[in-house]
Amino acid sequence: MFKHIFVNRLKTLLRNKAMIFWTLVFPIVLGTFFNLAFSNLSKEEKLDVIDIAVVEKTDNKSLKEVLDSLSKTGDNQVFDTKYVKEDEAKKLLNENKISGYIVIDSEVNIYVKESSVEQTIIKYVIDQYNQMNSVAKNAIEYNSESISNGAISIMNENKEYFVDKSNKNMDSTVNYFYTLIGMACLYGGFFGLYTINEVEANLSKKGARVTIAPIKKTTVILSSLFVSLLVQYAEVLILIAYLTLVLGIDFGNQLGYILLLALFGCLAGISMGIVIGVSSKKNENLKLGILISVTMFCSFLSGMMMMQMKYIIAKNIPLLGQINPVNMITDGLYSLYCYDNLNRYYTNVIGLIIFSLIMFGISYIFLRRKKYDSI
Repeated sequence: MFKHIFVNRLKTLLRNKAMIFWTLVFPIVLGTFFNLAFSNLSKEEKLDVIDIAVVEKTDNKSLKEVLDSLSKTGDNQVFDTKYVKEDEAKKLLNENKISGYIVIDSEVNIYVKESSVEQTIIKYVIDQYNQMNSVAKNAIEYNSESISNGAISIMNENKEYFVDKSNKNMDSTVNYFYTLIGMACLYGGFFGLYTINEVEANLSKKGARVTIAPIKKTTVILSSLFVSLLVQYAEVLILIAYLTLVLGIDFGNQLGYILLLALFGCLAGISMGIVIGVSSKKNENLKLGILISVTMFCSFLSGMMMMQMKYIIAKNIPLLGQINPVNMITDGLYSLYCYDNLNRYYTNVIGLIIFSLIMFGISYIFLRRKKYDSI
């Protein structure tokens, strides 16, 4: 009996073109538009090597070592350094061929033409050097040769001011694709809504037939939910495969955890659709409108339309982010991409499970209270 219901429900779902569009085609199309819009954004955000000039009026071995280490070719290169005379440095700055120049004299001075990120970085490096140099001088004033030597040694050896410990392919725009996956999971609510519409006597003729049929209603609902979860999860896997294999979006190398998160995300979406379905006697189109509106609102709060919104919510209304299923999925994917432990990931997985259980619990209460005078 369960197998028969399973097969029939699967065929019914796959024939529903509108549902397949919203749960599969629409996320793929939206992901394609995202890729077209953001494909060059990460390249524009990448920090280029900063061109600077250095004028040596006095010998400063320690500072020169710091600047040379930051000018080494590689992933962590910060500066492209030229050692020139002061007149040439001024000329290069006026011609915008360098972002600024450093004059090493009795004091270390920085000269820039305008204020920008590059000039701020130059100032930061010199400020750090001056602070460490001050420590060494204070140690010398106390006549502690060992302390002063140690301070200078630390200063000379601390060469990597900017070390990239994050994902080498890290892209700030990937958060849009995280919210896209979260939205696709929550669109599983279409299947939950459809399931309730097909088993409730007051919502459809088919529901009336199911109600009077010699089959346990629980069996019909559970089989329908299982089929819905199977189809929705398969569609989300297709979406992830499309994003990674076709569009080249990097989600890291922890595929198993991503698939597990997507599974519980789909479950959360279906459970939300069931609640919307059982909590109102309104027509199906109105319920679909409510489902789409809630899903898009949750996606908006998670940063789909404006990336900063996710952090605005986290700072000002953290509880809203914690109960938002799209944000849980987004945050779970983000934690896999950026963190070296799974604490935050598991917090979001548990959050999705709790959300789903609460939704199923509310649905159960509504279903138990329903009685029909006549069918």
